[in-house]
Amino acid sequence: MAPTNTYSSKSTTAGDAAVGGLFHGLVAGLAMAAYIVLVGLLQGIGPVMIWTRLGGALENPVSGLLAHLAVSGVYGVIWGLIWWPIHRRLPQLPAWLGGLVYGLLLLVIAQAAVAALNPLLMDIGLAHRAVAHLVYGLVLGLLTARSQASQN
Repeated sequence: MAPTNTYSSKSTTAGDAAVGGLFHGLVAGLAMAAYIVLVGLLQGIGPVMIWTRLGGALENPVSGLLAHLAVSGVYGVIWGLIWWPIHRRLPQLPAWLGGLVYGLLLLVIAQAAVAALNPLLMDIGLAHRAVAHLVYGLVLGLLTARSQASQN
């Protein structure tokens, strides 16, 4: 019996990582939006108002949701480009853990930038904003891990 090679012949490029990050970011953004809507409902704020707040100056719920998803996709691309070399150097590091750290990093950025640009989002408590960003990062990491596993 001939020895088998367990090494995958499929190689990923930075472009593959960016495209994967884009799609994973969109799905993670939907999960984050679902959490934010759930929290809003528990606080007596409807989804239309939440999505309007996400849009800031756009003042349109559809525009707000689409803006959120666009930002989620861009952050997903950035994640893909950051995670790709990290995973190549440290393949034992779980992507879900990296995603959680990335979600916390995005929370810090959001606290600094979004608070000034869109103060309406600050009505959602810090704890809920933190959980929402952790949901984003966790989903992003889990989807990335799933993609990596399917490439092997």
